[in-house]
Amino acid sequence: MDKRTISALILIFAIYLVFDHFIWKPQREHAQKLQKQQSELQLPDSLGVSQTTTMPLEATGLAEDLAGASEAVALSLENDVFKVDFSSQGAAITGIELKEYKREKDTAVNLVPTGEKLALLSVYQPEGSLNFGGSLFLHEVSEDLRSLSFYLGEKEQPSILKRYTLDASYGIRMEIEVAGVSQGLRLDFSAGIADSENYVKNKQQDYRFFLYANNSLTKQNLAKMRKNQPQGSFDSFDYIAVRSKYFSLALKEDKPALSKSFNSNLNSETANPGFSLDSYHKEPKANWSQSFILYAGPADAALLKPYAANMENIAERGPNWLRWLANIFALFLNWLHRYVRNYGVVLIILALLLKVILHPLTHKSMDAQFKMQKIQPQVQALQAKYKNDPQTMQIELSKLYKEAGANPMSGCLPLLLQMPIFISLYNVLRYSLDMRNAGFMLWIKDLSEPDPYLILPIIMGGFMLLQSLMMQPKASDLAEMDEKQKAMQSSQKMMTWMMPIMMFFIFRSMPAGLVLYWTTFNIFSVAQQYYLKKHYKK
Repeated sequence: MDKRTISALILIFAIYLVFDHFIWKPQREHAQKLQKQQSELQLPDSLGVSQTTTMPLEATGLAEDLAGASEAVALSLENDVFKVDFSSQGAAITGIELKEYKREKDTAVNLVPTGEKLALLSVYQPEGSLNFGGSLFLHEVSEDLRSLSFYLGEKEQPSILKRYTLDASYGIRMEIEVAGVSQGLRLDFSAGIADSENYVKNKQQDYRFFLYANNSLTKQNLAKMRKNQPQGSFDSFDYIAVRSKYFSLALKEDKPALSKSFNSNLNSETANPGFSLDSYHKEPKANWSQSFILYAGPADAALLKPYAANMENIAERGPNWLRWLANIFALFLNWLHRYVRNYGVVLIILALLLKVILHPLTHKSMDAQFKMQKIQPQVQALQAKYKNDPQTMQIELSKLYKEAGANPMSGCLPLLLQMPIFISLYNVLRYSLDMRNAGFMLWIKDLSEPDPYLILPIIMGGFMLLQSLMMQPKASDLAEMDEKQKAMQSSQKMMTWMMPIMMFFIFRSMPAGLVLYWTTFNIFSVAQQYYLKKHYKK
């Protein structure tokens, strides 16, 4: 096995250790927490209410007190950024249209699945649970058209009141008041979040469930949720949320904190994640009052952050230890896009800038590689002389490398520095709203999605192969090698062809913007390598 292969294996092992420590290990810990939460899910026995038990209104003796409307009415509220539709049946949300984001040419993104309802209400009582999803509520709209109240019973003293109020951004304040003996309530968002994109092939990785409770963030993708839907109880609660690729529904409770447990689920029609939140008290209360804030909008860190601590983590920016770098790239790309209106060209400029920044390091690395090639005859002589004394051989080789200014591991450093850049750019290009539907040219209509014709991955593989071939020894050098060295070169030659093929299969499912960046970076690397090779021949 030659030194370059050994270096590559060491690099792969180092990357594995980094991912295991910073990404996979936290995920394993979260899975363990979820298991513990599930074992604690059951409501306290003193509550005396099953979460699934329902009871008709007539059985409670409250039918007259809970009088409502005779038929369902459709209503809506809107501000500058979104329009929220409601139904008086269940006093529920039936649509959330985002004005600034389109799914089709003229169709606004709607976060509520077709025919579904969000924020359905059930109330826990000592005798059982009352589900108000089918109840016909009366309603009243505020004078400023920003608030909508649904109620059952008398307007002045309603038995059930649900009030929705829009803020200036993507927030919906929900106030719930229950008159009469009750022990808690459930808010049902099990309909989940709707698809906002036509291309949903990667939704298993893109869609997420979030719970920030007990000062810890639980985060699970759709692929894992299909095997196990998180559920459990908690002592302190901040928010619960679901996210599609670009948009999110996030529910936060206002003080006092009364929420105690949650359930997550998958919508039977869309297979997208949803949730429900339970609040309860050990002893029945004469009146129940609780309020929430529902964020329903883009999964954008700047928009999410004002609503709750750590809610900006809903926006995908990769592992926490690299979010700062992803944020820098996102800000830079956004700034550059003000002057260069094509994001594909922006990525080409980024690749060039990074190549210039990394040039001194790359130059030093390639300089060391060329020096290694120069001293190969001396290396071979030492290996033959001390083949039975490995310890002395290493000492002598170290002396030779130091005198010649060569370093067998120098080629790994630029690759190691590229890995954090690569991971950060992947998350920025894949999940940034700025990249949503951002085209480049010809067949590249969306840089956030894979190249549909695989042209960019093929070009990238071609330039990787060219770069490897440029580092191959000449025929005259091969003639001077012994059989062992020729065998090593044969192994290296196989890797020269296998690596581009392997990288093609890896990159074919990557965002086209990321492949464009990496291909451009490789093209500049080939040009740099050609120049340096000419320089060292002089």
